[in-house]
Amino acid sequence: MLSVFLLVTMIVLGAMLLGWFGDVLLKDAGFGVMFNTGILLLGAFAGAWLWNRYGIPTRFPAEAVRAGIATGSGLLLLIGLAVIRP
Repeated sequence: MLSVFLLVTMIVLGAMLLGWFGDVLLKDAGFGVMFNTGILLLGAFAGAWLWNRYGIPTRFPAEAVRAGIATGSGLLLLIGLAVIRP
């Protein structure tokens, strides 16, 4: 139970750090740290799910590829939403 709690805490803190970084990077086009965190988590879960469903086999370890895909898709969703924001 403790390991699950630590894992969830690390995921949330990492997403909050990326949300803060996105807020600094996007300045006035950002959504705020907490909303950025939610967008990043949503994009990361969607990207990891899509990669798991339709992924192309690679030589790299599956966990490393999934982590990279999740991070990239979360940031891509955040930047995409910031660009199309009115």
